[in-house]
Amino acid sequence: MKILITGAASGIGYLTALTLVERKHKVYLTCENNKQVKNVKEKIHNYKNINVIKINITKEEDRKKVLDLNIDCLISNAAIAQGGSIIEANFDKIRENFEVNVFSNFELVKDVLKQMIEKDKGKIVMISSLISNVSLPFMGIYSATKASISNITSALRKELWLMGSNVSITLIEPGLYHTGFNQVLLENKYDNGKYFEDIKKELYNVEHFVLKILEKKKLDSIVVKIVRAIEDEKTKRVYRAPYIQSMMSKIYSIFRK
Repeated sequence: MKILITGAASGIGYLTALTLVERKHKVYLTCENNKQVKNVKEKIHNYKNINVIKINITKEEDRKKVLDLNIDCLISNAAIAQGGSIIEANFDKIRENFEVNVFSNFELVKDVLKQMIEKDKGKIVMISSLISNVSLPFMGIYSATKASISNITSALRKELWLMGSNVSITLIEPGLYHTGFNQVLLENKYDNGKYFEDIKKELYNVEHFVLKILEKKKLDSIVVKIVRAIEDEKTKRVYRAPYIQSMMSKIYSIFRK
């Protein structure tokens, strides 16, 4: 199977790419910029059946490159994190977070879906997050982008079913994994705020303590779910991991206000 993964310079996307190559798939591992491409190529020079290419999903010319590859499966993984109080956040930063995580992702997905519908085969795997189901202060912007991904994916799945299409779209909702992404989300939410200045240090300490306890150091459990979403003959609507965090998310969603 020819599989393309966006945002795979590191973390979950990177490990998924290597795992899929080991399982005899042909993989296009994409990075946002040329520096990342160079770094990844140096790390994987011993691997065969994998191509590293620059795909910035916000650029139309880069999205067109994907269509030229005529892939069997798209793993839509590219994302950025914007934290901070909704009251104080710079609106350009909010727009940027939605532009990358939602609008550009679905521009690419829409084009690839049309190509797959014409062939009447193919798979789309959307990477969302467990935070899409959890409303936490100072993380509302990022979680809103992920909630959008989860909801649009659900709607697309139903549309494909109504069409009688053999193209499938499924959702992956990872919890907290130690990739460095969560730290970026937490760090940039403390910039230029005044309303919460007096509790900023306390919040910082509590949140990093929680991350230290909950973050899974190994990515295997979520990579296994992504591989299953690709290789299962009949895909599930959503795959979640790690298990305990998934259960905590469900409990939270029942009692949240």
